[in-house]
Amino acid sequence: MHRQLRGRGLPRRLLILIVGLLLVAVSGSAPVSSTRAAGGELRYLGGEIKTLDPAFIADAGDVQLLLQLYAGLTRLDENGEVYPSLASSWDVSQDGRTYTFHLADGLRFSDGSRLDANDVRRSWLRLLDPATHATAPDVLSIVSGARERLAGGSEDDVGLQATDARTLVVSLRHPASYFTSITATPATFVVPRTADASQGWQTADRFVGSGPYVVDGRDGSDLLLAANPNYVTGAPPIQRVRWLTDLDGDAVTAFSEDKLDLTGVSPADAGWIAYDQRLGPHLHKAAALDVQYFGFDTSRPPFNDARVRRAFELALDRRRLVELSLGSAGVAATSIVPPALQPEGFPIEAASNLAEARRLLDEAGYADRSKLGSIVLNASGLDAGPAAATWETDLGVDISLETMDFADYLPTLERDPPQIFTINWIADYPSPYALYSLLLLPDAASNYGRWQDDRFVKLLEAAASGDDPSEAARAYAAVENRVTEQAPVIPWSYGETWWLTAAGLRGLGSLTTGLLDFGRLSWDT
Repeated sequence: MHRQLRGRGLPRRLLILIVGLLLVAVSGSAPVSSTRAAGGELRYLGGEIKTLDPAFIADAGDVQLLLQLYAGLTRLDENGEVYPSLASSWDVSQDGRTYTFHLADGLRFSDGSRLDANDVRRSWLRLLDPATHATAPDVLSIVSGARERLAGGSEDDVGLQATDARTLVVSLRHPASYFTSITATPATFVVPRTADASQGWQTADRFVGSGPYVVDGRDGSDLLLAANPNYVTGAPPIQRVRWLTDLDGDAVTAFSEDKLDLTGVSPADAGWIAYDQRLGPHLHKAAALDVQYFGFDTSRPPFNDARVRRAFELALDRRRLVELSLGSAGVAATSIVPPALQPEGFPIEAASNLAEARRLLDEAGYADRSKLGSIVLNASGLDAGPAAATWETDLGVDISLETMDFADYLPTLERDPPQIFTINWIADYPSPYALYSLLLLPDAASNYGRWQDDRFVKLLEAAASGDDPSEAARAYAAVENRVTEQAPVIPWSYGETWWLTAAGLRGLGSLTTGLLDFGRLSWDT
């Protein structure tokens, strides 16, 4: 899930997805960091530790940490491909709606206790239990009975059956060829039997996990991770990871002084690092896979009228305004689906038409703009100034800007969203369905604008059920056209993610925008 508000922490929001990497090559440069011993410590600037529980992921920093500490049925490799993890194999029924996972033999939690199919089922049911109040239960909403369970129904009706210790049978609402990518997301990973609905059952002092690393205490503010010998593939090559939560000074300086091996950097820093002879060879750029957007409270006037929402969207020349807001590095968004997830032939126009915007407001009964009242725009999620100024100047709408702390903002969105809100999101798995379903389906927890559209639901289910890539592409284009027409959200911008990586660090492959699997990394010998 993978909300993030502007200005929080380290790199911009990171994605639950592995993507292509563009290496910025600068010839004739000496490496900054020396090669480490094969099992040497990895120093990673990971930021604040907010949870050790996969049920309570709040942002991409949590995802990054929990990927190291827990395992699921599948994982994504360094090229973004699904591979078996706790499941050694799986079968898919002819209709695409039943997945039978066969777990590997001899699985253990980090404390040596047995891990089997019942633990996977229990972990998933815990995520779906309304009493848990998990932050990302919708990732499993495609499982039959999952939505009903989240609404208070019986867990017996959820399509999860552990037929024996090594077999888990999962029934889906509809076919989904990307389901094994869903099972590679940390929210679905397996937690020990001591897990309950609280957030205090797992501590750094007494940690039990299922992933490549275990928490091995703290050193000051740093979290120390140690290789897990009971991991499904055995202890990873790098024996220790130092998860730095804070620095004296900035990340680029710390990296250049050999105090870090891996860190994200801002697009502004990346601009000059690319031309630096020492740092340039260590700079990597990953594709833009997060999206910032404006959302509307569609449950109340005036934004319960699609014409009003569409008018606000058409008034914005996003290419010009995003550059004003974010500088030359800003990329105007054309959809809530980021470019790397867009199928071939996907609609890509971010059209603006001020005359049509004014006409639509007039047609909706707001020729007298004062009838709209003062529109409350919460700008906690992005720099909304250019958009607000446009709506005031070009549409004649009175905009009241407000902001609040992140800790207060998310509960506000869930309970009583502002008329217009702003937020940043990343997909939980590599499919357009991830963003459409999590943000716009009527019963999705993250559909903060409370949008309901039966036509959209039918189009999205048809798109998700298709196996043929060309047919799926056409179906998703129809979904996008419906979203554009109804404008429950205004896509604003796509982000950039940049990394500095030490010499001798191997296994990053195409690198990532968020999921760096330390269990697959090693140092040159």
